[in-house]
Amino acid sequence: MSQARARVGLRAVRTGPVSLVGLAAAGLVLSGCGASTGIHPGSAAVIGDETLSMSKIDTTTTRYCEAYEPQISQQSQRVPMRYLRQFVAANLSQRLLGEQLAEEYDVQPGAAYTQQVDKVEQSFASSPAQLRDAVVDVEGGSTYLATVQTAIGAKLLAESGTPAADAKAAAQRGQVATEDWLKTHSIDIDPVFGIAADGGRFQAAPDQTSYPLSTLASQGAAPVSGAQPDPAYTSALSSSQVCG
Repeated sequence: MSQARARVGLRAVRTGPVSLVGLAAAGLVLSGCGASTGIHPGSAAVIGDETLSMSKIDTTTTRYCEAYEPQISQQSQRVPMRYLRQFVAANLSQRLLGEQLAEEYDVQPGAAYTQQVDKVEQSFASSPAQLRDAVVDVEGGSTYLATVQTAIGAKLLAESGTPAADAKAAAQRGQVATEDWLKTHSIDIDPVFGIAADGGRFQAAPDQTSYPLSTLASQGAAPVSGAQPDPAYTSALSSSQVCG
């Protein structure tokens, strides 16, 4: 698939670590409840030579919710699980891209990623390991990719005779390297998640293959633009459809 095919939308996904209680205000745009077309049976995303399965998304989303449940229950929060699935899919996809870029250019993620992992592990030290690992996998995804891109940029600049480049220049060069990699590799994400990948930049975009089937679905599909999910939509969901 060409880079142009991966370019679907232009609304940015929040890239820093995001707590579950703030996720509903992250500005994600989600589609209605139409059926997934599926890129491959059982696949959520195919990035380069690697596949991210639907079962991985579902399991990680459930564990991510469970990790934050004590906190959000205390604050009487309820977050639609479909918001979480998009957030999880975006971050795990970023991690998967970062892993392949790291292998391609023989680099490792930077100190910012290690610091973030340490912070999450300390915050969830009393949680079961599988829940703690889920939070690390999700909230570290974008940082993993960003620090790998910076490491790639620094390496390539050094090889070209510019070893003293600052972090911003290294990140920009790493982004160019990502776009070069995508000339021969593809990013294909199931449209049900409403995620686009433009030159390796993961963004939220309306799902053009599904549409609201009811008033309830329309409320869930509306852009949140920094606000909480529509209360009528959230309150009408069953307990299995919300976190909290």
